[in-house]
Amino acid sequence: MDIRALIKPLSAFAAACFLLGAIAIFADRPVNAVSDSEILLPDFARQIDAAQALEIVHGRGMSGAVTLSFKRTPEGWVMRERDDYPARQELVNETLLALGSLQTGAARTAQPKWHRALGLVPPEEFGKAIRFRVRDAEDALLADVMLGKEEASEVAALQQIKQLGTVERNFYVRRTDSAQTWLARGRLPRNAQIGAWLDPAFPSLPQEGLVEVRSGGKEGESGATEPLVQRLPDGGWNKPNAARWLEGFMRLQPEDVSRDSAINFDTASTLHLSYDTGLTLVLENVGAATALWTRARATVSNSALNAPQDDAGRQAARALADALNQRFNGWALRLPASAAAQLLVTAADFGD
Repeated sequence: MDIRALIKPLSAFAAACFLLGAIAIFADRPVNAVSDSEILLPDFARQIDAAQALEIVHGRGMSGAVTLSFKRTPEGWVMRERDDYPARQELVNETLLALGSLQTGAARTAQPKWHRALGLVPPEEFGKAIRFRVRDAEDALLADVMLGKEEASEVAALQQIKQLGTVERNFYVRRTDSAQTWLARGRLPRNAQIGAWLDPAFPSLPQEGLVEVRSGGKEGESGATEPLVQRLPDGGWNKPNAARWLEGFMRLQPEDVSRDSAINFDTASTLHLSYDTGLTLVLENVGAATALWTRARATVSNSALNAPQDDAGRQAARALADALNQRFNGWALRLPASAAAQLLVTAADFGD
C-alpha cells in the first residue's frame, strides 16, 4: 500500500480530533469563568458623582449590626446617626472611590450554602458581611455590594482594621442581587467605630496666635480667674510646661458627639483661650470616670488687652468667632478621660 495515499485522510482525521477536543474543552469551562481584572460595579463607577447617600452596615451575626449612614449636603457629608454632624470628608469620598474601582480577580462559588464561610451572608440575616449601599438624589440604588472575609489571614486583617489602608488587598465580595461570589481586589474600610468617621476637628485657632489661658469657675459664675499661662514678648511662655500643654491641646480630637442639650453642663468648669486676633474661645468641660464632654463658644471683646484696635481687625475677629460658633454651636464633643490634662487644668499643671 502506498503510505502517501493515507496522508490526506490521516491529516483530516487529526484535524477533526483537534477540533472536537477544543470544543470539549470550551464546553467544559465552568459557568462562572470570567476575564481577569474586571470592574465589579462598572455602572456605579461611571456615575459615582451622582452619589448622595452612603450606608455601611456591619454584620455582627447574632449580635445584630452596626449601621453608619451618610448624606451629602451643600456643606459636605454628614453623619445621620449623629444628628447630621459633619463627617470625615476624605474617608467618605475615598470609600466611594474604592467601591467604584473594585476589581474582580477570579469568580468563586455561586452556591448560597458557601456564603457564610466566605463572610457574605447579609447583616439582616444575622450574617457578618459588611454591606455598602449608595443612592442618588432620587433615592435610586447606585450600588449594593457586600464585603466578606479577606483572602489573607484574619490576623493580618485585624491589624489593619482601624484604617482604610494604603495597599490594596484581596477579599471576597458579591453583589447583593446575585449569588455569584468573587475574589476582589481593592481598598475598603472595615472600621465600625463612630469616631473614625466623624470630622476630627476640635475648636481652636492656630497655636501661634494663642496669647493667654485662663480657667473659670462653674458655668454661670462671673469672670475668669488669674491667667494660668501667658505668652512672653519673645514668643515663649511664662510657665515651663506651657509648650507641652499646648502640644497636647492641639492633638485633641472628639471620639463621639452629641447635641449639647443631652449633656448636663450645669457643673462644668470653663477654660478661656485668648488669641492675638481679639477672639476668646470659651470651653465648658464636664468630666466623668471614662470620658469628658466639652462644648465651645467664641466671643470678641473690644475692651480686652488683646482686642483689635481698628475696625478691620474687629471685623475679622467677629468673622472668626461667627465661623467657630456656626460650626460648633449646639454640639457637645466627647473626648477620652485623658483629655482632662488639657481641659481641666490648674496653675500647678503649668509649673512655677
